[in-house]
Amino acid sequence: MLVFWLLGGALVLLLLISFFIFLLACLRIDSLTANLDKTLQRPVYNQCKEEILAGKDWMERHPHEDVTVRSHDGLLLRGEYFPHPNAVATIIMVHGWRGTPITDFGCAIKAYHDKGLNTLLVHQRTQGPSEGTFITFGIRESRDVHSWVQWHAERFGKEAPILLTGISMGATSVLMAGGRPFCANVRGIIADCGFSSPWEIIGSVIRSTGLPPFPFLPVVGIYTRILAGFGLREYSTLEAVRELKIPVFFAHGEADTFVPCSMTVAAYEACGSPDKTLLTVPDAKHGTSYLADRENYEKQIHSFVNRCCPRS
Repeated sequence: MLVFWLLGGALVLLLLISFFIFLLACLRIDSLTANLDKTLQRPVYNQCKEEILAGKDWMERHPHEDVTVRSHDGLLLRGEYFPHPNAVATIIMVHGWRGTPITDFGCAIKAYHDKGLNTLLVHQRTQGPSEGTFITFGIRESRDVHSWVQWHAERFGKEAPILLTGISMGATSVLMAGGRPFCANVRGIIADCGFSSPWEIIGSVIRSTGLPPFPFLPVVGIYTRILAGFGLREYSTLEAVRELKIPVFFAHGEADTFVPCSMTVAAYEACGSPDKTLLTVPDAKHGTSYLADRENYEKQIHSFVNRCCPRS
């Protein structure tokens, strides 16, 4: 009888811990990003807080338009569009897990704009002002990227060139989006510190806490399937990049302890594009490659943009 009680207790504990992991990973929690000043107090932003605030100031001063699009499953998604008077293309910028456009792109948006790009900052589903209940780690977000591409085509024409960029889960979103056919106006993808799949990244984070991925990860997968409507193994970055033929620029910090750099290296190696570039930055942590090696990063991005969208 004691054995049954112990097994029952272990099962309950497994279910509870897995449910907590599921909620932390997927459930909408607006309080984590609602207050920018509070968010920037986290240690991860120590080296870039002032640049993010400068980027925020630039966004507030620069003329822009609040825009919306409907997702494939009916959610209202929001973004901000910053036009450039002599744009060579539009870059759609996709932030990461529990991030915001300001925190993830505040340091770089002016640099992209100065390269002659319209910039469209999108708020991923379930985050910020966009609707949604559950984050799906690129599974549904990648289809949202297509919704924004379609919005751009309807607004500016099917020939108006587009670049896609994302950081962390945003990188995964744009790469997974590339696994489905784009219209010809999508000219290239910039992916910074993306992960291989929902299964791999959640398993990696569980492992980093000292818990073993098994048996928790399969149970988390049951919760995501039943409650959030997606599978942790439903799709992966590696599957998607094999289908890519447009140019892709991959970047990752070698000191990233949140999303292992090896995930981007694997995506680069699997990528089917004949024009692919990999930049790994020593000592750069998660999402900080641009800050750690700005000169080289900007030089390579400048070359990439010129290849994808040459001025006539």
